[in-house]
Amino acid sequence: MKLVHISDVHIHDGPILDADPVRNFAACLAHVKSFHGDADRVVITGDLTHKGDAESYRRLRAMIEASGLAGDQAPRLLIGNHDDRETFAAVFPETARDADGFLQWTEETPAGLFVYLDTVTAGSHAGHYCERRRAWLGHVLDGARAAGQAAFLFMHHNPLPVHVANADTIGLVHEREMTALLAAHRDVLRHIFFGHCHYTLSGAVAGIPFSAPRSTNHPCWPDFSGDAFRVGYGVQTPCYNLCFLNERGTVVHAIDFLLEDSVRWLEADESGWVAD
Repeated sequence: MKLVHISDVHIHDGPILDADPVRNFAACLAHVKSFHGDADRVVITGDLTHKGDAESYRRLRAMIEASGLAGDQAPRLLIGNHDDRETFAAVFPETARDADGFLQWTEETPAGLFVYLDTVTAGSHAGHYCERRRAWLGHVLDGARAAGQAAFLFMHHNPLPVHVANADTIGLVHEREMTALLAAHRDVLRHIFFGHCHYTLSGAVAGIPFSAPRSTNHPCWPDFSGDAFRVGYGVQTPCYNLCFLNERGTVVHAIDFLLEDSVRWLEADESGWVAD
């Protein structure tokens, strides 16, 4: 199965950190359509807008509808800390909600069960996954286990500290409880996809692999100084992740979509390498 994972598009009516989020997201969608039009799913893990306003959601909807990505390829949209749950739901009323009103749901796919999480609490940049949401997720994962399904999680916030002080101050508040829940379902979970941090990440939590792409607009520089009030930007290029999922494993590539025109191609010889 071929999956496109996009995050932190931050649609806004002006530049953010010297970058144009609308132009960059349009370029991202165009690149996905041109080069990966055979993708089985496209998922955007939050911070769909910068201010959570209705006009930005309407613009986002128009951009997606104009992209040609439809049906199974229509982007699955998760909210992030820059989003507003009710304003988003008013513009995208088709998005599923659980019994408690959270924007989270599941979907059967060729690779297994995709589980889309809502880690947002209004007024907080940090991630929240409260007892009610954890109960919902536990029930979903128990069902996947009973059905012999592999499960893949999608969420906005990083599920564990990433050792960057600025990111960790707004990480998942219920990290210990979430880790315990994930560990209890390690046999079912194959991969966790998230965003929020704006830089490329990979690793594992409770033995479960995870990955995150850079923002499509303003990637950040991971800072290990320990200063929670310092944020670096302007060096990294935007990207999305291209993922291949099958029973043998998961492969994740970072696609620097704005650099496509600068790539130089060479023809390899029969050995698979370029002759000197």
